[in-house]
Amino acid sequence: MSPCIEEANKKTVGIIGCGASGLAALKNFAADDSLFKCVAFEQTASIGGTWVYTDDVDRDQYGLPVHSSMYKSLRSNLPKEIMELSGFPHTGVGDACYFPAAYIQKYLNDFTDHFNLRPHIKFHHHVEKVRPINNSQWELNVINLQQQTKETFIFDALVICVGNYSNPAIPDVKGSNIFGGKIMHSHSYRDADSFKGNSVLVIGCGASGLDISFGASKVADKVFLSHHNPRLLNLKIPSNYFHKTDVKEIVEDGVIFQDGSYEKIDTIVYCTGYTYKYPFLSSECGIKVEDNVIKNLFKHMINIEYPTMGFIGVPRNTTGFYLFDLQSRIFKKILEGNVKMPNKEEMLQDTCKEIEARLAGGQRLKDLHALGKTKWAMEYYTSVSKFADVEHPPPVLLQIYFDGIGRLSEDFLNFRGDKYQIIDREHYKVQYFDQNESIIKKQILYSF
Repeated sequence: MSPCIEEANKKTVGIIGCGASGLAALKNFAADDSLFKCVAFEQTASIGGTWVYTDDVDRDQYGLPVHSSMYKSLRSNLPKEIMELSGFPHTGVGDACYFPAAYIQKYLNDFTDHFNLRPHIKFHHHVEKVRPINNSQWELNVINLQQQTKETFIFDALVICVGNYSNPAIPDVKGSNIFGGKIMHSHSYRDADSFKGNSVLVIGCGASGLDISFGASKVADKVFLSHHNPRLLNLKIPSNYFHKTDVKEIVEDGVIFQDGSYEKIDTIVYCTGYTYKYPFLSSECGIKVEDNVIKNLFKHMINIEYPTMGFIGVPRNTTGFYLFDLQSRIFKKILEGNVKMPNKEEMLQDTCKEIEARLAGGQRLKDLHALGKTKWAMEYYTSVSKFADVEHPPPVLLQIYFDGIGRLSEDFLNFRGDKYQIIDREHYKVQYFDQNESIIKKQILYSF
C-alpha cells in the first residue's frame, strides 16, 4: 500500500486542550500512528492546563477567559501514586508524595517530550466552534491567536479535554450587590498579600478553601471559614482563625451567618467550586449542561448523540491522572472498533438508571459527576472496565485516594508530609506525618 493510501486510511482525531487529560489522550492516540492522525489544540503557549501558573486573572493577552486557577502557594492535594501517567513514573523525588505545582508542570512537560507529543500540538490556537457534519465527523472553527487568522479543520473523532477547574461557581447570596468590600472567587486568587490587615471570609472548605484560609491567616487580622463540615472542627488552627456556619446574608460592611452571628468583613473569597462549560460546542452537538450535569453522556465520557465525541476527565474527586489515561484508552478502543457499543436507546437507559440510583442514594443532582469517597467511585471503574473489556484499575489507587482525602480534612497541617508506598495492586503502606510528634506508621491491607 502506498504511503498516500495509508495516510488516507487513518482516522483523524482532534484533541481540545493540553492539560493532563489532553496529554494522556494525545499519548494514547499518537502511539498508534498506523491508525490515527492526531492534532491537539492549546490556546495558551504552554502545556499543563490548570497546572500552569499565570499572574493574569479574568482575561489573558488575547481577551479570552483565563483558564488556570493556579495560585503561587499551591501544592498537590493528591499523592504522586495517583498522579502518574502510564509509561512515565515519577523519578528522582525520593519518598516524598506531595509536590508544588511547578513540579507537576515539569512532570507534564517531561512526559510530553519523552513521548514526542509537541509536534502534534498547535499552541495559541483557540477552538471557537464545533459542529457535527456528515453524521459522524466534526468541523472545528479555530482561531490562530498569534496571527489572528481563522482556520477550519475536519476530524473523524473529537476528544474534549478542557478540564473542570476554570469556570467558577459563584452562589447567589442575598446582599452581595451592596457589599462595600471585595468579593472574589478562588479562580482569581494568586497570593495572600492583598489580605494583609483584612478580616477575610472564606466560603467553602474544599482543598482550595483550606489552602487559602490558612494562607490568609498568616497576613490577615482575622480569617473566618464558613462551612458545614463537622469533621473540620477538630483541625489545629491559628489563633486568628475561626469556624463559622453557612452565610445567611451579606450586608454593607460584613456578613450575617445562619446562627445569627455577625462579623465585619473586608474581603469575601468564594471557594465554592466550578461548573462544567463548553461554549465552543454548538447546540447541534447534543451536549448541554444543566444543574452542573452534562446531559447525554454515556459512562460520563461518550456523547450519546454522536459517539465519535469523547470527554476525558469529567468525573471529579477521584484518581486524577489515572482516570485520564483509562478513559483515553477506552475511547481509543471504541474508535478502533474493538468495543461492542450499545445503541442510543440503550446508552440513554444506562445513564438514566445510574442517575436515578445516585439520587435515590442521597447524592445531590449537581454532584452526579463527583465520585469522591462513595460506593459510586469503585462502581464507576468496575462499570467502565467491564463495558470496554479492559483490566480493572488497581483497587489500591482508589483506596489511597480515599485515605488521602480523609487525611486532608482531619489533619490539614500535616497530611502533605504523609508517605505512601504501593506494595501490589491491592496493598499499600503509609506513614502519617505529624510535625509535633514522631511519624505514625500504618500499614493498610486492602482486598478487592
